[in-house]
Amino acid sequence: MLIVAAILTVAVGLMHSVLGGRYLIAPILKMDGLPVILGSRSRTRLTLKAGWHAASLTWWGLAGVLVHMQVVPGGTDAAFLTMVSAVFGLAGLAALILSRGTHLSWVFFLPVALITGYSAVLS
Repeated sequence: MLIVAAILTVAVGLMHSVLGGRYLIAPILKMDGLPVILGSRSRTRLTLKAGWHAASLTWWGLAGVLVHMQVVPGGTDAAFLTMVSAVFGLAGLAALILSRGTHLSWVFFLPVALITGYSAVLS
């Protein structure tokens, strides 16, 4: 089951980087009024891009941990899975409620929360 959660986590990371990068970050980076961070607008742009994609990298790393926990005997830690479940659950509920369901990250986050929460109970 954790493999399914890992696949969903990789998918949401891909969509976040590709779609969010194209439709949210790219237009922001083209704005004339972009503030200067660390001495130049080019550094501002780099900081925004790096920060945006760092979230995807974090999700992919977490997906790797979930795969490890599934395939390595005794690799499941209930406290870690509970934490993952809480984070994805809160993120999913926030996306669902605040966007009234239009931001589709909740479709991925809530199943990950349920799968990891259930796995925590079983471990």
